[in-house]
Amino acid sequence: MRVGRLRIEYPGGVKRFGDFLVNSPAALLLGGTTVVLLVLFLIPGLHPIAWIIGLLAVVVLAGVLVLWFLEWRRTQDRIDQLNARLAKAHAAIGGVSLSPVAEDEPSADTVRAERIRELFPTGSGLVQELRVESGFSPLPTALVAPLREFLDEFSHASFENPASHFAFMDLYRAGTALTEWLDSQTQDTAGKLEMAPGDVREGGWRGFAEAREAGQRRIDAFLSTRQAFERTALENDVLG
Repeated sequence: MRVGRLRIEYPGGVKRFGDFLVNSPAALLLGGTTVVLLVLFLIPGLHPIAWIIGLLAVVVLAGVLVLWFLEWRRTQDRIDQLNARLAKAHAAIGGVSLSPVAEDEPSADTVRAERIRELFPTGSGLVQELRVESGFSPLPTALVAPLREFLDEFSHASFENPASHFAFMDLYRAGTALTEWLDSQTQDTAGKLEMAPGDVREGGWRGFAEAREAGQRRIDAFLSTRQAFERTALENDVLG
Protein backbone atom coordinates (compact mmCIF):
# COMPACT_ATOMS: atom_id res chain seq x y z
CA MET A 1 0.00 0.00 0.00
CA ARG A 2 1.42 3.30 -1.11
CA VAL A 3 0.82 6.28 1.04
CA GLY A 4 0.79 9.57 -0.83
CA ARG A 5 2.60 12.55 0.53
CA LEU A 6 0.28 15.17 2.00
CA ARG A 7 0.96 18.67 0.69
CA ILE A 8 -0.44 21.68 2.49
CA GLU A 9 -0.85 25.02 0.66
CA TYR A 10 -0.85 28.15 2.80
CA PRO A 11 -2.70 31.30 1.86
CA GLY A 12 -0.60 34.38 1.11
CA GLY A 13 -1.47 36.11 4.36
CA VAL A 14 -0.57 33.06 6.41
CA LYS A 15 2.73 32.78 4.59
CA ARG A 16 3.59 36.40 5.34
CA PHE A 17 2.69 35.84 8.99
CA GLY A 18 4.92 32.76 8.97
CA ASP A 19 7.79 34.87 7.58
CA PHE A 20 7.11 37.31 10.40
CA LEU A 21 7.32 34.57 13.00
CA VAL A 22 10.71 33.52 11.64
CA ASN A 23 12.30 36.95 11.10
CA SER A 24 10.59 39.49 13.39
CA PRO A 25 12.08 40.47 16.81
CA ALA A 26 8.51 40.70 18.10
CA ALA A 27 7.96 37.08 17.14
CA LEU A 28 11.05 36.13 19.11
CA LEU A 29 9.59 37.86 22.12
CA LEU A 30 6.30 36.07 21.58
CA GLY A 31 7.94 32.67 21.32
CA GLY A 32 10.16 33.18 24.35
CA THR A 33 7.33 34.47 26.51
CA THR A 34 5.03 31.64 25.45
CA VAL A 35 7.66 29.03 26.34
CA VAL A 36 8.22 30.61 29.76
CA LEU A 37 4.49 30.71 30.50
CA LEU A 38 4.04 27.12 29.42
CA VAL A 39 6.90 26.00 31.67
CA LEU A 40 5.40 27.89 34.60
CA PHE A 41 2.00 26.41 33.86
CA LEU A 42 3.40 22.89 33.86
CA ILE A 43 5.27 23.25 37.16
CA PRO A 44 3.45 21.29 39.86
CA GLY A 45 1.76 23.46 42.42
CA LEU A 46 1.13 26.42 40.13
CA HIS A 47 -2.21 25.21 38.82
CA PRO A 48 -4.25 27.42 41.19
CA ILE A 49 -2.80 30.45 39.49
CA ALA A 50 -3.11 29.02 35.96
CA TRP A 51 -5.72 31.64 35.11
CA ILE A 52 -3.18 34.36 35.88
CA ILE A 53 -0.68 32.67 33.57
CA GLY A 54 -3.30 32.40 30.87
CA LEU A 55 -4.17 36.09 31.27
CA LEU A 56 -0.51 37.01 30.93
CA ALA A 57 -0.26 34.89 27.79
CA VAL A 58 -3.23 36.71 26.25
CA VAL A 59 -1.76 40.11 27.11
CA VAL A 60 1.64 39.18 25.67
CA LEU A 61 0.06 37.78 22.52
CA ALA A 62 -2.01 40.93 22.06
CA GLY A 63 1.05 43.10 22.51
CA VAL A 64 3.01 41.11 19.99
CA LEU A 65 0.19 41.34 17.46
CA VAL A 66 0.09 45.11 17.93
CA LEU A 67 3.85 45.31 17.40
CA TRP A 68 3.58 43.18 14.28
CA PHE A 69 0.79 45.36 12.89
CA LEU A 70 2.76 48.57 13.49
CA GLU A 71 5.86 47.06 11.92
CA TRP A 72 3.87 45.89 8.90
CA ARG A 73 2.34 49.36 8.44
CA ARG A 74 5.73 51.04 8.56
CA THR A 75 7.07 48.59 5.98
CA GLN A 76 4.13 49.18 3.65
CA ASP A 77 4.48 52.96 3.96
CA ARG A 78 8.16 52.69 3.14
CA ILE A 79 7.43 50.54 0.09
CA ASP A 80 4.82 53.04 -1.12
CA GLN A 81 7.28 55.92 -0.71
CA LEU A 82 9.99 54.08 -2.65
CA ASN A 83 7.57 53.21 -5.45
CA ALA A 84 6.48 56.84 -5.70
CA ARG A 85 10.11 58.05 -5.87
CA LEU A 86 10.92 55.42 -8.48
CA ALA A 87 7.95 56.46 -10.64
CA LYS A 88 8.95 60.13 -10.34
CA ALA A 89 12.55 59.38 -11.32
CA HIS A 90 11.45 57.28 -14.27
CA ALA A 91 9.18 60.07 -15.48
CA ALA A 92 12.00 62.61 -15.18
CA ILE A 93 14.37 60.43 -17.19
CA GLY A 94 11.75 59.81 -19.84
CA GLY A 95 12.81 56.28 -20.50
CA VAL A 96 15.95 54.93 -22.11
CA SER A 97 16.51 55.74 -25.76
CA LEU A 98 19.18 54.38 -28.07
CA SER A 99 21.18 56.78 -30.18
CA PRO A 100 21.54 55.78 -33.80
CA VAL A 101 24.96 54.41 -34.61
CA ALA A 102 26.52 55.67 -37.77
CA GLU A 103 27.16 52.82 -40.16
CA ASP A 104 30.27 52.42 -42.28
CA GLU A 105 32.21 55.23 -40.65
CA PRO A 106 35.46 55.80 -42.56
CA SER A 107 38.66 54.67 -40.91
CA ALA A 108 41.42 57.07 -39.94
CA ASP A 109 43.46 55.83 -42.92
CA THR A 110 40.59 56.57 -45.27
CA VAL A 111 40.15 60.07 -43.88
CA ARG A 112 43.85 60.84 -44.37
CA ALA A 113 43.94 59.37 -47.85
CA GLU A 114 40.86 61.31 -48.89
CA ARG A 115 42.48 64.48 -47.58
CA ILE A 116 45.62 63.86 -49.68
CA ARG A 117 43.50 63.26 -52.77
CA GLU A 118 41.65 66.48 -51.99
CA LEU A 119 44.91 68.45 -51.76
CA PHE A 120 46.33 66.93 -54.95
CA PRO A 121 43.52 66.18 -57.41
CA THR A 122 44.78 64.52 -60.57
CA GLY A 123 42.68 66.58 -62.97
CA SER A 124 43.45 70.07 -61.71
CA GLY A 125 45.71 72.12 -59.50
CA LEU A 126 49.39 71.46 -58.93
CA VAL A 127 49.46 67.92 -60.33
CA GLN A 128 47.91 68.92 -63.65
CA GLU A 129 50.13 71.98 -63.94
CA LEU A 130 53.31 69.96 -63.35
CA ARG A 131 52.26 67.33 -65.87
CA VAL A 132 51.49 69.85 -68.57
CA GLU A 133 54.19 72.45 -68.03
CA SER A 134 56.84 70.33 -66.24
CA GLY A 135 57.24 73.17 -63.74
CA PHE A 136 59.42 75.37 -65.92
CA SER A 137 56.78 77.79 -67.08
CA PRO A 138 55.84 80.41 -64.50
CA LEU A 139 54.06 78.43 -61.78
CA PRO A 140 51.19 80.24 -60.01
CA THR A 141 52.09 80.60 -56.34
CA ALA A 142 48.55 79.60 -55.30
CA LEU A 143 49.07 76.13 -56.79
CA VAL A 144 51.99 75.49 -54.43
CA ALA A 145 49.93 76.34 -51.33
CA PRO A 146 48.36 72.82 -51.10
CA LEU A 147 51.86 71.30 -51.18
CA ARG A 148 53.00 73.40 -48.24
CA GLU A 149 49.73 72.69 -46.45
CA PHE A 150 50.25 68.97 -46.99
CA LEU A 151 53.75 69.08 -45.50
CA ASP A 152 52.54 70.98 -42.43
CA GLU A 153 49.36 68.98 -41.86
CA PHE A 154 50.95 65.54 -42.32
CA SER A 155 54.28 66.17 -40.63
CA HIS A 156 53.46 63.66 -37.85
CA ALA A 157 50.88 61.51 -39.66
CA SER A 158 51.02 57.77 -40.24
CA PHE A 159 48.85 55.04 -41.73
CA GLU A 160 47.86 51.82 -40.01
CA ASN A 161 47.99 49.95 -43.31
CA PRO A 162 51.71 49.22 -43.84
CA ALA A 163 51.69 49.43 -47.65
CA SER A 164 49.78 52.71 -47.60
CA HIS A 165 52.14 54.08 -44.96
CA PHE A 166 55.24 53.32 -47.03
CA ALA A 167 53.63 54.91 -50.11
CA PHE A 168 52.67 57.94 -48.04
CA MET A 169 56.22 58.35 -46.73
CA ASP A 170 57.57 58.25 -50.30
CA LEU A 171 55.09 60.95 -51.28
CA TYR A 172 55.96 63.06 -48.25
CA ARG A 173 59.70 62.87 -48.96
CA ALA A 174 59.11 63.72 -52.63
CA GLY A 175 56.94 66.68 -51.65
CA THR A 176 59.60 67.90 -49.23
CA ALA A 177 62.31 67.65 -51.89
CA LEU A 178 60.18 69.49 -54.45
CA THR A 179 59.39 72.28 -51.97
CA GLU A 180 63.07 72.70 -51.15
CA TRP A 181 63.88 72.95 -54.85
CA LEU A 182 61.15 75.54 -55.44
CA ASP A 183 62.37 77.62 -52.49
CA SER A 184 65.99 77.55 -53.63
CA GLN A 185 65.63 77.76 -57.41
CA THR A 186 62.57 79.92 -58.06
CA GLN A 187 61.49 83.40 -57.12
CA ASP A 188 58.05 84.93 -56.77
CA THR A 189 57.33 87.44 -59.51
CA ALA A 190 53.85 88.93 -59.57
CA GLY A 191 52.27 85.86 -57.97
CA LYS A 192 54.20 83.33 -60.08
CA LEU A 193 57.29 81.25 -59.38
CA GLU A 194 60.00 81.45 -62.01
CA MET A 195 63.55 80.09 -62.32
CA ALA A 196 66.24 82.73 -62.44
CA PRO A 197 67.73 82.80 -65.97
CA GLY A 198 71.34 81.84 -66.61
CA ASP A 199 72.58 85.37 -67.21
CA VAL A 200 71.75 86.37 -63.64
CA ARG A 201 72.60 83.03 -62.05
CA GLU A 202 75.90 82.39 -60.33
CA GLY A 203 76.61 79.27 -62.39
CA GLY A 204 75.44 80.84 -65.60
CA TRP A 205 73.43 78.87 -68.12
CA ARG A 206 75.21 75.70 -67.14
CA GLY A 207 74.03 76.16 -63.58
CA PHE A 208 70.54 76.86 -64.96
CA ALA A 209 70.57 73.58 -66.89
CA GLU A 210 71.74 71.63 -63.84
CA ALA A 211 69.07 73.22 -61.63
CA ARG A 212 66.43 72.52 -64.25
CA GLU A 213 67.50 68.86 -64.49
CA ALA A 214 67.38 68.51 -60.69
CA GLY A 215 63.97 70.12 -60.67
CA GLN A 216 62.71 67.74 -63.35
CA ARG A 217 63.78 64.75 -61.27
CA ARG A 218 61.95 66.09 -58.22
CA ILE A 219 58.83 66.88 -60.20
CA ASP A 220 58.81 63.37 -61.69
CA ALA A 221 59.32 61.84 -58.24
CA PHE A 222 56.44 63.85 -56.79
CA LEU A 223 54.06 62.94 -59.61
CA SER A 224 55.00 59.24 -59.54
CA THR A 225 54.73 58.93 -55.75
CA ARG A 226 51.38 60.75 -55.84
CA GLN A 227 50.09 58.20 -58.34
CA ALA A 228 51.65 55.27 -56.46
CA PHE A 229 50.06 56.36 -53.18
CA GLU A 230 46.56 56.47 -54.62
CA ARG A 231 47.03 53.14 -56.39
CA THR A 232 48.28 51.50 -53.18
CA ALA A 233 45.41 52.98 -51.15
CA LEU A 234 42.90 51.64 -53.66
CA GLU A 235 44.49 48.17 -53.71
CA ASN A 236 44.35 47.98 -49.89
CA ASP A 237 40.76 49.28 -49.61
CA VAL A 238 41.90 52.47 -47.91
CA LEU A 239 40.28 54.45 -50.71
CA GLY A 240 37.05 53.45 -52.37
